[in-house]
Amino acid sequence: MRVLDLGCGSGKTPSKLGLPDEWDFIGCDINAELLKAARRSYPSRQFHLARGESLPYAASSFDRVIANVSLPYMRIHDTIREIHRVLRPQGTLWISYHPPSATLSEMRSGFVGRIPVFLRGMLFHMTGRSFGESFQTRRGLRLALRHFENVEFSRDAKRWIVTAQKPASLALDRSPKKRAA
Repeated sequence: MRVLDLGCGSGKTPSKLGLPDEWDFIGCDINAELLKAARRSYPSRQFHLARGESLPYAASSFDRVIANVSLPYMRIHDTIREIHRVLRPQGTLWISYHPPSATLSEMRSGFVGRIPVFLRGMLFHMTGRSFGESFQTRRGLRLALRHFENVEFSRDAKRWIVTAQKPASLALDRSPKKRAA
């Protein structure tokens, strides 16, 4: 199983999620310092400095992509397009994210700087597109994941989780249509 850990930080997500050590994990992040720490902690893994919006991997090169609370800090629409590109047919996506209530709670506690995050979150909710850090909703994620199937939502003690699968084929049915008599 070849797995892309998108927004891997210091590389701990596979262990936190209890994923098998024998899987081939490849991490990418935009923080060079965190990647240095990841390389020291997990010398047998590959780590790359890369943005989610422009992944440096070949098409259909991963069986699974995981993004543990990293997607909110990316341009979600562009990143999901890239995830779709690098996943193999029937490959799976696992995303965790903070609920909108986390942003609202920060705003209530006087963190006025979160207002733009709230406004971008509302835009994401309506369109499935983000323009910087935002919160996510089921509706927005369903819109953003429209090219995936088997989209499911769940929740653990800390975050919301969405899983989805890249379809086996995106080919359109081009068989000849029978003519009506």
